[in-house]
Amino acid sequence: MIRCVFSYVFGFLLLAGHGFAADQPFSRQLELITSSSIAPYVIAEENRGLVVDIIREALSEREYAVNFIYTTNRRLFAELRNQRVDGAFNLPPGNYSEGGYYLSDPVVYYQNVVVTLNDQADGIIKVDDLKDKRLVVFQNAHLYLPPEYAKMAAQNPHIEEVVDQQAQVQMLFLKRTDAIILDKRIFHYYLNKLHSTSPIYEAPYTVHPLFNSAPRYAIFKSAKLRDLFNQRLQELKDNGRYEVIADNYLKLAQ
Repeated sequence: MIRCVFSYVFGFLLLAGHGFAADQPFSRQLELITSSSIAPYVIAEENRGLVVDIIREALSEREYAVNFIYTTNRRLFAELRNQRVDGAFNLPPGNYSEGGYYLSDPVVYYQNVVVTLNDQADGIIKVDDLKDKRLVVFQNAHLYLPPEYAKMAAQNPHIEEVVDQQAQVQMLFLKRTDAIILDKRIFHYYLNKLHSTSPIYEAPYTVHPLFNSAPRYAIFKSAKLRDLFNQRLQELKDNGRYEVIADNYLKLAQ
C-alpha cells in the first residue's frame, strides 16, 4: 500500500484553521482522498493519473489547488468521514446523500473483467462459473461488483483480496491463481509495466467480459463544489480536453 503520510500532515496544517460546511466559502486548497492502486486512473507514486489530472484541471479553472491523499479501498469511506477532506474518488456504489455527501456526474467508466491464462479459460461463461476457481480480486470487491459476484463469493473459499492490483497480474502469470478480477485498463496498464521484467508475461491469456461497465464518481462534502465540478467536467468534455487527457493515459493501458 502506498501511503502518503506527508499529504495527511500537509492537509491538516492547511485546514486546521477552518471548517468546511456547505454554505461556507471554499478554501483555495482542496483535499481529496482516493484509492492508491488503480493506475492508470490514479498513479499514486507519481501523484498523477487520468482521473487525478481531470479533477485537478476541472477545479483549477475555479482557482482551487487539489491535493490528493492516497489510501486503500477498505479505508476510503472511513477516512472521508474522519479526515478533514473535501471529497473523494472511487467510492463503491451507495446512497451517500443520506450522509450529507454529493455525487458528481460520472468521471470515468470502469470495465471490470475476469482474466485467466488460456489453460484456465474454458467453461467461464457467467460469474457463477467462478465458484470453484482460485480467485485474486481487488480489496472490497463485493462492494464494487454486482450482486452475482457476492453470491458466488459466498460459495467460494478460495478468494484472496489484495490492495496492490499489480500483484493480481503477477499472481496470475505466476500461476498462483486461476483467475483475477479487475478493471480491464488496470490489467493492461500493469501487464505493460511487467512485460519487460520476465518472459512469463508473454503467456497467452483470455479476458472474460462478465460484468457491465460501471460509472465512477467524485464525491464532495459541498453541493456547490460538486456543481462547479460538474460544470467544468462537462466543459472539458465539450472542448476536447477530457479526451486529450484520457488518451495520454489510455495508450499505457492497451
